[in-house]
Amino acid sequence: MVKGIILDVDGVIVGDKPGLNFPLPNDDVIDALAKLHAKGMPIVLCTAKFGYAIIDIIKNANLNNPHVTDGGALVINPLEGEIIKEHVIDKELVLEIISECLKQDIYTEIYTPDEFFMQKNQVDDFTQKRIRILQKQPTVVETLSVVATRQDIIKILCFAREDHEVEILSELARKFGDRINFIWSTHPFLPRVQSGVITAPNVSKFNGLFEALVSLNLTFDEMLGVGDTASDWNFMKHCKYVATLENADEKIKELVKTKGEGNYLVAPSVDKNGIFEILKYFL
Repeated sequence: MVKGIILDVDGVIVGDKPGLNFPLPNDDVIDALAKLHAKGMPIVLCTAKFGYAIIDIIKNANLNNPHVTDGGALVINPLEGEIIKEHVIDKELVLEIISECLKQDIYTEIYTPDEFFMQKNQVDDFTQKRIRILQKQPTVVETLSVVATRQDIIKILCFAREDHEVEILSELARKFGDRINFIWSTHPFLPRVQSGVITAPNVSKFNGLFEALVSLNLTFDEMLGVGDTASDWNFMKHCKYVATLENADEKIKELVKTKGEGNYLVAPSVDKNGIFEILKYFL
């Protein structure tokens, strides 16, 4: 029996259609989530994106429970003004990483729980797209290294906007190895762009969710996990029930089937509000 839901955000309830499902989910989706939560069903949003970018979803659907943001680096309940868990990257390590990225002109953002920073010489048209996604202006500085020495950084985002930059970031991930946690992430509004999400070692969506579920007195066996990328399997594989959508990675579509008949679903795409089929099937 499903007692709670874990929802990835981008590609699951947020798409790339302004006014329909971007930058926020469709109003009908918000209403459905609000009604479920009001009946006592915890709905935990779990995303690699900035916590600020999902606050309106949480407020509009009144999802008064923990949520996992920034790839697991931050566990929060904004409606209670509560930071449940925060994982900070070592300052010297942040300096090393941003130096490597900026040296090769990789578009880079660094994050605290409530702000994100970028370097003045990197502001371009891409920045406006990022602002639309995050619904917040960056703090633009002359040099990120100064911020990194003064602030506690929980996440670094490095963007591969060209094919050759994918290999640059892959090599960076290999170089820093187990000193960091590195995952790839995508957003429907940024086709053909991949972002490298860098957090402290042992930070992951799974670990963040474990912390969230402990506070809710729930286990993964009682959860429905919904995601759209292979990296989401990090937490979905621990859930008894799983679902994905037609717009998802082919790999995750195959992985959900390993849960067996009745425990998985591949629903219509986010642009067809496939989340409704998921909720109908399992609930």
